[in-house]
Amino acid sequence: MGEDLNVNIQNIIAEFKRLCDNVWSTEKIYMAFILDIDKQEDIIKEVKEAEAYSVLADETADISGTEQLSIGLRYFHEKNNEVQEVFVGFVELKGLDAKSIAQTIDEFLTKEELIPVKCVGLGFDGCSTMSGKEGGVQAILRKKYTEALFFHCSSHKLNLVINDLNALPEIRNTIGTTKDIISFFRESILRRKLIPNISTLCETRWSEKHKTIRVFKDNLHVIMEALETLSRDGNSATRNHAFQLRAAASRVSFILCLLLIAKYSVLMEPMVNVLQSVTLDAIKASQHIKNIMQLLKRHRDDADKVTDEILRNAFVIAKTLGQEEDMTSVPRIFGRQSYRSNHPPRSPSEYWKKSLIIPYLDSIINSLKGRFAKENTPSFALSKLHPAQMQTMSMESLTKACQTFSQFYDLPNIKYEIELWQQLWQDKPNVTELAVVNVLKETKTFFPETSKALKILITLPCTTCTVERSFSSLRRMKTWLRSTMVESRLNGLAMMSVHRKIINENIKDFNNKVVEKFTKNPRRSCFN
Repeated sequence: MGEDLNVNIQNIIAEFKRLCDNVWSTEKIYMAFILDIDKQEDIIKEVKEAEAYSVLADETADISGTEQLSIGLRYFHEKNNEVQEVFVGFVELKGLDAKSIAQTIDEFLTKEELIPVKCVGLGFDGCSTMSGKEGGVQAILRKKYTEALFFHCSSHKLNLVINDLNALPEIRNTIGTTKDIISFFRESILRRKLIPNISTLCETRWSEKHKTIRVFKDNLHVIMEALETLSRDGNSATRNHAFQLRAAASRVSFILCLLLIAKYSVLMEPMVNVLQSVTLDAIKASQHIKNIMQLLKRHRDDADKVTDEILRNAFVIAKTLGQEEDMTSVPRIFGRQSYRSNHPPRSPSEYWKKSLIIPYLDSIINSLKGRFAKENTPSFALSKLHPAQMQTMSMESLTKACQTFSQFYDLPNIKYEIELWQQLWQDKPNVTELAVVNVLKETKTFFPETSKALKILITLPCTTCTVERSFSSLRRMKTWLRSTMVESRLNGLAMMSVHRKIINENIKDFNNKVVEKFTKNPRRSCFN
């Protein structure tokens, strides 16, 4: 009888699949409930077995205006020997104040019975509600989760570095003009056909922002020709707007700033993508930022070379626009200037170097230094266990660093392993590029406390990209037609969307779980 019932249910599911061609068929909605419970239980079980875990969270509003808190967990998976950073669900927020958000996160962790002492990291964005030292979410949670350190998302910090450059008037004006030109062409289908497809300067997809600048620079001559055409043709409003935009984009300062921004956007674009990697650990992130700063300092020290390169490329563009005479002259200088830089130059090259190139590079370097400072002392001390750090340290300095984190993370016996651990890596070559996961393999037998410390280090969050990616799934799932979707169904569909790879690899198992789940439900349904 049971076998016949299973066959009948499977036939019904197959019929649903045939009749419902869209992705949200009844079969998939049933499977969503099973996956929500099953996958979340698997993740929580792995987190409980891990040495430590970090909590990631970010908030967004869905189509119905409900505030949703996306929660993720980062931990080290012993069996697979890899870092896992996974989305575990949405939780509806009752308030947007720090106390309500902190209470929501705490209730979620308590419900899943996660041990507070194992929580070593809190990854949020940098708004005052989340990062406030006195009344922020991280400050409230750290009263209970005493070993958890707050980490401001590295991707957010890098975006703030780029935004800091808007303090330079020339850069701010160039970005504003670029946005206006892109919007001017995108607001009309006929205008859009005159130039290649250029996306808007997106404020959330930061890698796209750098890509847009690069594409805009590469197609500047096409854009200027289109503006020239539109300034002669079309209606009065179009002619006036096109003429004004072309006049602004023809200025020497605009061309130079655009080339300067594009030059360093090419440098920042891969950096933004690197920071979004799940496998990225604190050591790699810190080293990558350090490499960028060293490169920028070299450019700053050799500002003449950078200036000559920018001016040479700008002259080629200016020549096509008929503005080459402006490139060979120095902007007008006043005897006394109060509100903008006034550098008496001997040549145009020297003027632009002092007024634009050097301030731009100084702004990036100072902003990187300030925003990527070593704020969390215990986590910074943990990084000293990496071979690349130990090889340049004395035993006394290493012991002092270990005292910093051994007390904080309750690792009293690590002091007995430090000397042997340093000796193990003392003469080994090519340790700079070693990931913490690879270093961890050497601790399995003889270094139990060092193993715990490195697992904590690898668990510390670098970015909140994992939970932010769930926002895209939320937009596709909860639409105007499904604006009244309940939280349980939303989480089920979200788990299906985010963890789609697992479903595709285990589709038969999940079908069986659906059947098993609904055969246990005592309903008076006739399947004959």
